Amino acid sequence: MIRKGLHQYQRLLRFMLVALGLQLAAMGLAQSLTFGLYGRLTDSLTPTLEATLPLGDFDLQARLQRDALGLGLFGATEFSALGRLSYGVRAGLGFAGWGVESRIGGTVGSLAASLEALYSTTLRSHLWVGDEAEGGLKLGFWGRYRLGPRETLGLGLGFKRNLAGFASGSGELSYALRQEQTYTFGLGVDDSRLYALLGWRGELDEAGTLLEATLRAGQLGRLEAALTAPLDEELNNLKLRLTVAYPWAATLGLEAYGFHADAIYDGGFSLWLRYTLSFGGNE
Repeated sequence: MIRKGLHQYQRLLRFMLVALGLQLAAMGLAQSLTFGLYGRLTDSLTPTLEATLPLGDFDLQARLQRDALGLGLFGATEFSALGRLSYGVRAGLGFAGWGVESRIGGTVGSLAASLEALYSTTLRSHLWVGDEAEGGLKLGFWGRYRLGPRETLGLGLGFKRNLAGFASGSGELSYALRQEQTYTFGLGVDDSRLYALLGWRGELDEAGTLLEATLRAGQLGRLEAALTAPLDEELNNLKLRLTVAYPWAATLGLEAYGFHADAIYDGGFSLWLRYTLSFGGNE
Protein backbone atom coordinates (compact mmCIF):
# COMPACT_ATOMS: atom_id res chain seq x y z
CA MET A 1 0.00 0.00 0.00
CA ILE A 2 2.80 2.39 0.94
CA ARG A 3 4.74 1.50 -2.20
CA LYS A 4 1.67 2.14 -4.37
CA GLY A 5 1.24 5.54 -2.74
CA LEU A 6 4.89 6.42 -3.38
CA HIS A 7 4.57 5.51 -7.06
CA GLN A 8 1.45 7.68 -7.37
CA TYR A 9 3.32 10.55 -5.71
CA GLN A 10 6.26 10.12 -8.12
CA ARG A 11 3.97 10.22 -11.14
CA LEU A 12 2.23 13.35 -9.84
CA LEU A 13 5.56 15.07 -9.11
CA ARG A 14 6.90 14.26 -12.58
CA PHE A 15 3.76 15.64 -14.22
CA MET A 16 3.91 18.84 -12.16
CA LEU A 17 7.56 19.56 -13.05
CA VAL A 18 7.02 18.84 -16.74
CA ALA A 19 4.06 21.22 -16.74
CA LEU A 20 6.09 23.84 -14.84
CA GLY A 21 9.04 23.53 -17.23
CA LEU A 22 6.86 23.91 -20.31
CA GLN A 23 5.07 26.88 -18.74
CA LEU A 24 8.40 28.59 -17.95
CA ALA A 25 9.57 27.99 -21.50
CA ALA A 26 6.34 29.43 -22.90
CA MET A 27 6.80 32.53 -20.72
CA GLY A 28 10.36 32.96 -21.99
CA LEU A 29 11.88 32.39 -18.55
CA ALA A 30 13.60 29.04 -19.15
CA GLN A 31 17.01 29.08 -20.79
CA SER A 32 16.85 25.38 -21.64
CA LEU A 33 14.86 22.20 -21.04
CA THR A 34 16.39 18.73 -21.24
CA PHE A 35 14.17 15.65 -21.51
CA GLY A 36 15.85 12.33 -20.79
CA LEU A 37 15.29 8.63 -20.27
CA TYR A 38 17.71 6.47 -18.28
CA GLY A 39 17.58 2.70 -17.99
CA ARG A 40 19.56 -0.23 -16.59
CA LEU A 41 19.15 -3.83 -17.64
CA THR A 42 18.25 -4.82 -14.07
CA ASP A 43 15.93 -1.88 -13.31
CA SER A 44 12.95 0.02 -14.66
CA LEU A 45 13.24 3.14 -16.81
CA THR A 46 13.89 6.52 -15.16
CA PRO A 47 12.52 9.63 -16.91
CA THR A 48 14.56 12.79 -16.23
CA LEU A 49 13.74 16.45 -16.76
CA GLU A 50 16.20 19.32 -16.36
CA ALA A 51 15.53 23.05 -16.56
CA THR A 52 17.96 25.98 -16.52
CA LEU A 53 16.72 29.46 -15.62
CA PRO A 54 18.81 32.66 -15.50
CA LEU A 55 18.52 34.57 -12.22
CA GLY A 56 20.53 37.76 -12.64
CA ASP A 57 24.20 36.79 -12.52
CA PHE A 58 23.33 33.19 -11.60
CA ASP A 59 21.89 30.13 -13.33
CA LEU A 60 19.36 28.01 -11.46
CA GLN A 61 19.27 24.37 -12.51
CA ALA A 62 16.60 21.88 -11.48
CA ARG A 63 16.29 18.19 -12.23
CA LEU A 64 13.51 15.72 -11.55
CA GLN A 65 14.04 12.02 -11.95
CA ARG A 66 12.08 9.00 -10.79
CA ASP A 67 13.27 8.91 -7.18
CA ALA A 68 14.90 12.30 -6.57
CA LEU A 69 14.71 16.05 -7.06
CA GLY A 70 17.83 18.21 -7.36
CA LEU A 71 18.52 21.96 -7.39
CA GLY A 72 21.71 23.81 -8.28
CA LEU A 73 22.85 27.44 -8.37
CA PHE A 74 25.88 28.46 -10.44
CA GLY A 75 27.58 31.73 -11.26
CA ALA A 76 30.81 33.35 -12.45
CA THR A 77 32.58 36.68 -12.03
CA GLU A 78 34.99 38.17 -14.57
CA PHE A 79 37.87 40.34 -13.38
CA SER A 80 38.77 41.78 -16.77
CA ALA A 81 42.31 40.73 -17.70
CA LEU A 82 43.09 39.67 -14.12
CA GLY A 83 41.14 36.41 -14.22
CA ARG A 84 37.83 34.69 -13.61
CA LEU A 85 36.04 33.10 -10.65
CA SER A 86 33.29 30.47 -10.99
CA TYR A 87 31.26 28.90 -8.20
CA GLY A 88 28.27 26.69 -7.62
CA VAL A 89 26.31 24.63 -5.14
CA ARG A 90 23.99 21.68 -5.78
CA ALA A 91 21.67 19.65 -3.53
CA GLY A 92 19.66 16.51 -4.16
CA LEU A 93 16.88 14.86 -2.15
CA GLY A 94 15.37 11.48 -2.88
CA PHE A 95 13.83 8.36 -1.41
CA ALA A 96 17.33 6.82 -1.08
CA GLY A 97 18.85 9.77 0.81
CA TRP A 98 20.26 13.26 0.25
CA GLY A 99 23.44 14.97 -0.88
CA VAL A 100 25.09 18.38 -1.21
CA GLU A 101 27.95 19.57 -3.41
CA SER A 102 29.93 22.80 -3.73
CA ARG A 103 32.59 23.86 -6.22
CA ILE A 104 34.72 26.95 -6.67
CA GLY A 105 37.47 27.66 -9.17
CA GLY A 106 39.20 30.41 -11.03
CA THR A 107 42.24 31.81 -12.77
CA VAL A 108 44.55 34.64 -11.70
CA GLY A 109 47.47 35.39 -13.96
CA SER A 110 49.53 32.21 -14.40
CA LEU A 111 47.64 30.29 -11.70
CA ALA A 112 44.42 28.29 -12.10
CA ALA A 113 42.82 26.26 -9.31
CA SER A 114 39.56 24.60 -8.30
CA LEU A 115 38.19 23.05 -5.12
CA GLU A 116 35.21 20.73 -4.66
CA ALA A 117 33.45 19.25 -1.62
CA LEU A 118 30.71 16.62 -1.86
CA TYR A 119 28.74 14.69 0.73
CA SER A 120 25.84 12.28 0.29
CA THR A 121 24.09 9.68 2.42
CA THR A 122 23.57 7.45 -0.63
CA LEU A 123 25.25 6.85 -3.97
CA ARG A 124 25.31 10.10 -5.93
CA SER A 125 23.99 8.23 -8.99
CA HIS A 126 20.75 7.69 -7.00
CA LEU A 127 20.33 11.47 -6.69
CA TRP A 128 21.74 12.58 -10.05
CA VAL A 129 21.49 10.09 -12.91
CA GLY A 130 24.82 9.89 -14.73
CA ASP A 131 26.94 10.76 -11.68
CA GLU A 132 29.49 8.37 -10.20
CA ALA A 133 28.21 5.43 -8.14
CA GLU A 134 29.92 6.66 -4.97
CA GLY A 135 28.63 8.09 -1.72
CA GLY A 136 29.96 9.59 1.49
CA LEU A 137 32.50 12.43 1.64
CA LYS A 138 34.69 13.54 -1.25
CA LEU A 139 37.16 16.44 -1.32
CA GLY A 140 39.23 17.44 -4.31
CA PHE A 141 41.77 20.10 -5.28
CA TRP A 142 43.21 20.75 -8.71
CA GLY A 143 45.77 23.40 -9.59
CA ARG A 144 47.80 24.47 -12.61
CA TYR A 145 50.71 26.90 -12.81
CA ARG A 146 52.02 28.19 -16.13
CA LEU A 147 55.82 28.20 -16.07
CA GLY A 148 56.03 29.91 -19.44
CA PRO A 149 54.27 30.20 -22.79
CA ARG A 150 54.70 26.46 -23.48
CA GLU A 151 55.14 24.78 -20.08
CA THR A 152 52.62 24.09 -17.30
CA LEU A 153 52.81 22.26 -13.96
CA GLY A 154 49.69 20.55 -12.58
CA LEU A 155 48.80 19.23 -9.13
CA GLY A 156 45.76 17.24 -8.02
CA LEU A 157 44.87 16.10 -4.48
CA GLY A 158 41.86 14.13 -3.30
CA PHE A 159 40.29 12.50 -0.26
CA LYS A 160 37.34 10.10 -0.04
CA ARG A 161 35.45 8.39 2.77
CA ASN A 162 32.79 6.04 1.45
CA LEU A 163 29.48 5.04 3.01
CA ALA A 164 31.11 2.13 4.83
CA GLY A 165 33.59 4.50 6.50
CA PHE A 166 36.70 3.48 4.53
CA ALA A 167 38.98 6.42 3.68
CA SER A 168 41.46 6.84 0.83
CA GLY A 169 43.57 9.59 -0.68
CA SER A 170 45.01 10.45 -4.08
CA GLY A 171 47.63 12.74 -5.56
CA GLU A 172 48.89 13.54 -9.05
CA LEU A 173 51.74 15.70 -10.37
CA SER A 174 51.97 16.51 -14.08
CA TYR A 175 54.05 18.49 -16.57
CA ALA A 176 52.62 19.68 -19.90
CA LEU A 177 54.63 20.86 -22.90
CA ARG A 178 52.79 22.69 -25.68
CA GLN A 179 54.27 22.74 -29.20
CA GLU A 180 52.00 22.21 -32.21
CA GLN A 181 50.36 19.64 -29.95
CA THR A 182 50.32 19.40 -26.16
CA TYR A 183 52.12 16.51 -24.45
CA THR A 184 51.53 15.72 -20.77
CA PHE A 185 53.62 13.51 -18.47
CA GLY A 186 53.08 12.75 -14.81
CA LEU A 187 52.98 10.41 -11.84
CA GLY A 188 50.16 9.70 -9.44
CA VAL A 189 48.88 7.58 -6.58
CA ASP A 190 45.27 6.60 -5.87
CA ASP A 191 44.52 4.61 -2.72
CA SER A 192 48.14 3.30 -2.62
CA ARG A 193 48.03 2.35 -6.33
CA LEU A 194 50.86 3.96 -8.32
CA TYR A 195 50.51 4.93 -11.98
CA ALA A 196 52.15 6.94 -14.75
CA LEU A 197 50.30 9.62 -16.72
CA LEU A 198 50.60 10.23 -20.48
CA GLY A 199 48.50 12.75 -22.37
CA TRP A 200 48.15 14.20 -25.87
CA ARG A 201 46.02 17.05 -27.23
CA GLY A 202 45.97 18.43 -30.75
CA GLU A 203 44.05 19.11 -33.95
CA LEU A 204 43.67 16.28 -36.46
CA ASP A 205 42.78 18.29 -39.58
CA GLU A 206 42.39 21.81 -40.99
CA ALA A 207 38.68 21.83 -40.13
CA GLY A 208 39.60 21.98 -36.45
CA THR A 209 38.81 18.44 -35.31
CA LEU A 210 40.29 18.23 -31.81
CA LEU A 211 41.41 15.06 -30.03
CA GLU A 212 42.40 14.89 -26.37
CA ALA A 213 43.55 11.60 -24.80
CA THR A 214 44.89 10.76 -21.34
CA LEU A 215 46.24 7.38 -20.22
CA ARG A 216 46.91 6.40 -16.61
CA ALA A 217 48.77 3.09 -16.50
CA GLY A 218 50.24 1.04 -13.67
CA GLN A 219 48.51 -0.42 -10.62
CA LEU A 220 45.56 1.69 -11.75
CA GLY A 221 44.49 1.74 -15.41
CA ARG A 222 42.29 4.38 -17.03
CA LEU A 223 42.01 5.73 -20.60
CA GLU A 224 40.04 8.92 -21.33
CA ALA A 225 39.56 10.28 -24.84
CA ALA A 226 37.45 13.14 -26.21
CA LEU A 227 36.92 14.07 -29.87
CA THR A 228 35.30 17.34 -30.97
CA ALA A 229 34.53 17.90 -34.66
CA PRO A 230 32.73 20.90 -36.24
CA LEU A 231 29.50 19.99 -38.05
CA ASP A 232 28.44 23.24 -39.71
CA GLU A 233 28.99 26.99 -39.83
CA GLU A 234 26.51 27.60 -37.00
CA LEU A 235 29.06 26.35 -34.45
CA ASN A 236 27.38 22.98 -33.96
CA ASN A 237 29.88 20.31 -32.95
CA LEU A 238 29.98 16.55 -32.75
CA LYS A 239 31.43 15.44 -29.40
CA LEU A 240 32.51 11.89 -28.66
CA ARG A 241 33.79 10.76 -25.24
CA LEU A 242 35.28 7.40 -24.27
CA THR A 243 36.45 6.22 -20.85
CA VAL A 244 37.79 2.73 -20.14
CA ALA A 245 39.06 1.80 -16.67
CA TYR A 246 40.37 -1.19 -14.76
CA PRO A 247 38.77 -2.66 -12.61
CA TRP A 248 36.55 -2.93 -15.65
CA ALA A 249 34.26 0.02 -16.31
CA ALA A 250 33.55 1.99 -19.48
CA THR A 251 31.55 4.96 -20.72
CA LEU A 252 30.81 6.00 -24.30
CA GLY A 253 29.17 9.39 -24.89
CA LEU A 254 27.89 11.21 -27.97
CA GLU A 255 26.57 14.75 -28.34
CA ALA A 256 25.29 16.60 -31.42
CA TYR A 257 22.48 19.06 -32.27
CA GLY A 258 21.10 18.99 -28.73
CA PHE A 259 21.02 15.19 -28.56
CA HIS A 260 23.04 13.40 -25.85
CA ALA A 261 23.61 9.68 -25.38
CA ASP A 262 25.71 7.87 -22.78
CA ALA A 263 26.25 4.11 -22.67
CA ILE A 264 27.77 2.95 -19.37
CA TYR A 265 29.20 -0.29 -18.02
CA ASP A 266 30.01 -0.42 -14.29
CA GLY A 267 29.32 -4.06 -13.52
CA GLY A 268 25.98 -3.68 -15.32
CA PHE A 269 24.86 -1.97 -18.51
CA SER A 270 22.92 1.30 -18.62
CA LEU A 271 21.88 3.84 -21.26
CA TRP A 272 20.93 7.49 -20.82
CA LEU A 273 19.31 9.37 -23.73
CA ARG A 274 18.31 13.04 -23.60
CA TYR A 275 17.48 16.00 -25.80
CA THR A 276 17.93 19.69 -24.97
CA LEU A 277 15.65 22.48 -26.15
CA SER A 278 17.43 25.86 -25.94
CA PHE A 279 15.62 29.18 -25.74
CA GLY A 280 18.54 31.61 -26.05
CA GLY A 281 19.63 33.43 -22.92
CA ASN A 282 23.30 33.60 -22.02
CA GLU A 283 24.56 30.47 -23.69
